[in-house]
Amino acid sequence: MSVDPAGDLRARVKAAVQEYDTVVQFHESWRIAAHDKALHGRVSHSFAGQTFLIVRRALRREMLLGLSRLWDHRTEAIKIISIADDLENPTILDSLLPNTPIYAEARGQAAEAATLIRRYEKGGSRHSTLSRLRKLRNQHLAHHQIAAKPIEVVEEEEIEKHTEDLYADSAKLISLLEHVVERTAYDPKETAGVYEFYAKFFWEAVTSERDEGYPRRRIAE
Repeated sequence: MSVDPAGDLRARVKAAVQEYDTVVQFHESWRIAAHDKALHGRVSHSFAGQTFLIVRRALRREMLLGLSRLWDHRTEAIKIISIADDLENPTILDSLLPNTPIYAEARGQAAEAATLIRRYEKGGSRHSTLSRLRKLRNQHLAHHQIAAKPIEVVEEEEIEKHTEDLYADSAKLISLLEHVVERTAYDPKETAGVYEFYAKFFWEAVTSERDEGYPRRRIAE
């Protein structure tokens, strides 16, 4: 065990928060590009629309890679499972949150965070979600496996659903960890709201060569 296990835990939580914030940036930028029908109407079936699709796909790719890094289980990575181990270690927990009434709520949050993490551990109720994301990363994102099985439409829809579930759970986990380890109030929705605000300004300005005000506007014949 490290000489300062609580310090090691803080370092991993800090890295997790940084990675999560990166995931939020990509997710909020992608979300508008994926679901804004007015934006789709402006760029669909246009020359500009081709690059729009590339940018949208790149944002999603980076978001998925960020989630993978956040939940990576390699020793040199954040290794969230080890955070659960520390939160369940009485010695480490007592050094962070003495077992007194004043810290009762925070200790409860530590237990809640550990329980959430365990759901994604092997044998946990949501381990298949993480396995699916890792398979996607290994075969299609981080590497280009020649023999990789193509992703079918139904499977892609399942991946999207599971990704959103993991994203939501990651937000809840980061909030709990900040409360427990740093004693800091952290609302992931506020972070998401900031980047959504920025993204709206960017995507509102995106048009195609068919739209009025475009420098090289092309009038459809």
